[in-house]
Amino acid sequence: MLNKIFVAILAILVFCAAPVYSASSSIESLSKIRTSKSYIFKINYTTEDKWVDSLVFKLFCSFSKGSELSFTSSGLNNIKRGWHKTEIRVPSVYRDRYGYITDYRVELYHKGILVSIRSM
Repeated sequence: MLNKIFVAILAILVFCAAPVYSASSSIESLSKIRTSKSYIFKINYTTEDKWVDSLVFKLFCSFSKGSELSFTSSGLNNIKRGWHKTEIRVPSVYRDRYGYITDYRVELYHKGILVSIRSM
């Protein structure tokens, strides 16, 4: 009984003491376009702070032949507050080797912290 009370108090202290990180950016929409040369993933996102640095998008794709691969965008800096667009391209060589994309999700990281996820 005393162990359960100790664990409950410890859990409350850990969750209350952990810093709360408010998301300064979020993914609003995600779309996939298939062309003869590549897949293009168009990402619309918003930023809340006046200036935002260190944004990174990671794309995770599941292919029809059973593989799951990830693709990362370059780091984005000096982003003003408002709506923005970016895209990640997956060359057709991946389609030739691994098949068609069956499922995908995009994660948005701000200064190395996951702040938003959007999936198919």
